Amino acid sequence: MSEDFNSILDEVKKLKKDLTFYSPTKDEEFAISPLNLHQQKLIIENSISSNLSILFFNTVLFDIIKNNFSGDLSSLDTLDRVSIALSLRSKISNDYEEDDVKVKISDIIKNMNEKIIIDGEDIKTESFNFKVEKPNLILDNKINKIILKKYESKKFDEEKVNSLISDIYVYEILKFVKQISFNDITIDTEENFQNSLKILSEIDSSELKAVFKFINKVRDNELKLASIPNSDKNISITPDFFIVQ
Repeated sequence: MSEDFNSILDEVKKLKKDLTFYSPTKDEEFAISPLNLHQQKLIIENSISSNLSILFFNTVLFDIIKNNFSGDLSSLDTLDRVSIALSLRSKISNDYEEDDVKVKISDIIKNMNEKIIIDGEDIKTESFNFKVEKPNLILDNKINKIILKKYESKKFDEEKVNSLISDIYVYEILKFVKQISFNDITIDTEENFQNSLKILSEIDSSELKAVFKFINKVRDNELKLASIPNSDKNISITPDFFIVQ
């Protein structure tokens, strides 16, 4: 009986047809498997409001992309994640409504027709040199998991919420800073995230202004990819986006 069932399950899997998503960083289209019901359920489970919900959501979405995409995962970054999320959602339902705005998700995807080039930068300040790059999905997921591990078993009071917000703020920098140099010392941040975090935390905020400017450039482009045509609104890529009535 179990062999018959496994055979039937394999036949169901064979019926899946890939969809495509546009990579704004590569200016190419790639194939990815659509969401199955189990994966959509995992996303929706993270729609329950919590202080960690967006981090849980991003880790779930990463695991889905890792499972459904057969290409080189390290070649995808957070800009590509926006495009992937829109393509996966459009396959479930192409209609999206928020407040008084209705839109076809395919219309948003059609607007993705230009390659987005955000080269890494070498930023020199009074005391430091920072090498910054936009993070790929693997690095983004690693750091999200570090934050989740620190907080997922804790009860949240006002103090813990404030601590989480400040940690997310600093870890956000860690996602983008690949290297820190000062005096005759060079630190590759990925070699030891915790030590790198401690060093970043001791750096004067004034030294990091250009780093924040680079981060904001990447995040602004993510928002632009999800902008609703003829509107000043953007689609928020959150668990709620995947709840279809």
